[in-house]
Amino acid sequence: MERFIIRGVPQYIILSFSFIFLVLSMNASGQQPIVDSLKLELEKKNISVDRQLELYDALVYNFWEQDAEKGIEYGKKGIALAKKHDNKKWLSILYSHTAMSFFYLSQYDSAHYYQDLAFEPASELTGFKELASAHMNKGSIYKMQDNHPEAIKEYLKSLQLFEKEGHDQGRGMALGNIAHVYLQLRNFKQAEKYLKQSEDLAIKSNNKESLGSVAIALTNIYQETDMPKAIDYAKRAVDIYNQLGNKYSEAVALSVLGRCYQETGDYKQAELFTERGLALAEEVNYPNLLAQLLINLSNVRYYQGNYHESDQLASEARKLDSSNIEIKHNVLYNHIRNNMYLGNLKTVEDYIDEYSESIQQFATDGYQESISDLEVKYETEKKELQITALEKQRQLYIWLGIAIGGILLIALAFAFVRYRLAVNKRKLAEQESRRLEQEKQLVAVQATLDGEAAERTRLAKDLHDGLGGMLSAVKLNLPQVNGDALLEAMDVTRFQTALGMLDDSIQELRRVAHHMMPESLLRYGLKVSLADFCAAIPTADFHYFGDEGRLPSKMEIMVYRCIHELVNNALKHADANHINVQLVQESNRVSFTVQDNGKGFDQQTTSEGMGLRNIRQRVEAFQGEMDVLSSSQGTEIHVELELKKNKSYD
Repeated sequence: MERFIIRGVPQYIILSFSFIFLVLSMNASGQQPIVDSLKLELEKKNISVDRQLELYDALVYNFWEQDAEKGIEYGKKGIALAKKHDNKKWLSILYSHTAMSFFYLSQYDSAHYYQDLAFEPASELTGFKELASAHMNKGSIYKMQDNHPEAIKEYLKSLQLFEKEGHDQGRGMALGNIAHVYLQLRNFKQAEKYLKQSEDLAIKSNNKESLGSVAIALTNIYQETDMPKAIDYAKRAVDIYNQLGNKYSEAVALSVLGRCYQETGDYKQAELFTERGLALAEEVNYPNLLAQLLINLSNVRYYQGNYHESDQLASEARKLDSSNIEIKHNVLYNHIRNNMYLGNLKTVEDYIDEYSESIQQFATDGYQESISDLEVKYETEKKELQITALEKQRQLYIWLGIAIGGILLIALAFAFVRYRLAVNKRKLAEQESRRLEQEKQLVAVQATLDGEAAERTRLAKDLHDGLGGMLSAVKLNLPQVNGDALLEAMDVTRFQTALGMLDDSIQELRRVAHHMMPESLLRYGLKVSLADFCAAIPTADFHYFGDEGRLPSKMEIMVYRCIHELVNNALKHADANHINVQLVQESNRVSFTVQDNGKGFDQQTTSEGMGLRNIRQRVEAFQGEMDVLSSSQGTEIHVELELKKNKSYD
């Protein structure tokens, strides 16, 4: 634990900058004359839009070495120009390079925002180079924030796209970034394997930048096992970046070299190289790099016994970058041990409390869990598969993608089937519930109809056999009275009138009894009874089509009552001068229609009356359907009944 904290921020975090960028336009030297010449050319007239965009991007890239904030200004101007001319290629490149300017300034939220904007235009290009570069930059932002799972996802996407493009330089950079993830996991064997692959590609493409990055990464690996070899690689990286004029990366390499000497106890050499690196970092003025070199020098001063200066350097480092958790913890640790030697015990107590609180917050925010999950990937089969994905070549990525896609499709299909089964089950349950409720209602309605039919039959019989018989007996006895009595002329007239009224009463009684339960319906069926009923109404016509077989008795009574009620409604309310009644009887269904040419009613504003509701209820009791159409030209009511559904009503 002591050794890890003294070393502070692992160098493989900051040195991974060297692997971040795929240079799409030109190499940057970071020299002021180049920047000035680019600005002068941009001010010229009659240069093409493509050349203007190229110059804007070159300025953004070159200002990384001088003033990233100034580079952002040129990036925004280039973005506006690319949008105006709908240039997808340069729009993607400028978004990415502007995002990296924010990245160098440790403004990670802005870096994410601009980098995300690069994906849409890059995805519309025919090649994959710009899109692959966007994914790699996105992964590096995540990596700098210690979000290792998301960083790995982005690097894998970048590697796949570079392989499709056949771009060796890009592949080397992607492999180098994957190796840095292994370094962060402290899996040095795997990291070395990927770094060697990246080194081979860098040599093949003569990419000095990548060779320098590989040298720095290998330095970190050999620090654990072979310090002289580590120092040799660090010096090699310093020479490469010095020759390239890349001050930022040279400062990183010097920081790594100073740490190597610190590990060996050669604090004089550690001081020398760390101060050289700090001078370069101050020249390029990037907060995170300055903070790293300041905390490195703070560590050296501590071992030199200069506790006061060590404490001041730690405070300066914290002011420059308070977001990096490793720098923060190294700063707090140095404050604690420096103030212990300086005798400031109360200050020590305060820093210990802050350090403890930071460690707890660090754990609750999920960082520790994320790192632990990545480290134990080598101890479980499932996580081993995820790490193995980093080691495979193009074919494995393709088959892995197909397998995952197949599993997802199967899972989606299974989930869809389960969902459909659940929906169907719920629908069936709802239908069964509605059916049971409908059956209850139908049973109640049917019982009402049966009671009504029985009561009508009883009343018709009582009227016909009882009251009808009595009126007939009175009529038979009255002529005898007339024969035996002497009546005056006026009385004879009244007597004859009474006999006529008695005849009318007997006729009306028979008519009412007939309509309550027509004998012709019981004996001959619907055709005969409805024909008799309509024949008694001058404005009504009856038409019959189909079979003349008898229907279930209850259905015949229901149909007769419905037609009887509809015709009476037309006579009473419609002011119709013609009513048409039609009955169609087939082997499996019965339908009837009652039409009139009356005044009709507005179905939108007028609700159905009691008569229509009773008819609809009767029809539903036999599981039939009733349709009502009404307008100013008249009303038509049509009813459909299926015989198969009504066998139980026989």
